[in-house]
Amino acid sequence: MPLLRRPASRVRVALDPIKGSRFLATLDRALDAEQAMALIQELREEMPDATHHCFAWRIDPEQRRSSDDGEPNGTAGLPILRRLDSAEAEQTVVIVTRYYGGTKLGCGGLVRAYGEAAALALEQVQWVEEAATLPLTLRCTYSLEGPVRGLITRFAGEVTDAQWDHAVQLRLAVPVEAVSGLKEELQELGAGSIEITDG
Repeated sequence: MPLLRRPASRVRVALDPIKGSRFLATLDRALDAEQAMALIQELREEMPDATHHCFAWRIDPEQRRSSDDGEPNGTAGLPILRRLDSAEAEQTVVIVTRYYGGTKLGCGGLVRAYGEAAALALEQVQWVEEAATLPLTLRCTYSLEGPVRGLITRFAGEVTDAQWDHAVQLRLAVPVEAVSGLKEELQELGAGSIEITDG
């Protein structure tokens, strides 16, 4: 059974100031790219006066992305991503926030600072190894919500978000090997009325 290595909880660490610039690394779990980008936006709103919010996320070895957020190309996002790759982290996002101190660090200095901030966060985090999961989204009627949740539990799935409007929408994380079985039983339960999409 494939296992993934993901963070147990959010970590935030700060480097000692470098030539007046402060670097703050925030590491958290993200089930998919959408959740990773939402976390980055959350930090932008939390620290609006910061100069840069450079980041990298690695959902799995194929789904990964980095951003220099205005720093010189390749000096911030890539060093963070390299640290995530080295740690074989999955479902993990690292955002390194910089408050500019008035003295330029040069490309080499930036690569070191962003890489060290990410490494420090990765050293502090507690890792959890668990069955690899896939994200699913489903919509069903209110009357089916109880039985649907029962099925999700039986297949060791987790509801990560729920919204209620004219129907119930649930976002799930389901163990990879349980996805096809859960989909089949949901279709039977709803007689085809339950909408299920990947992601």
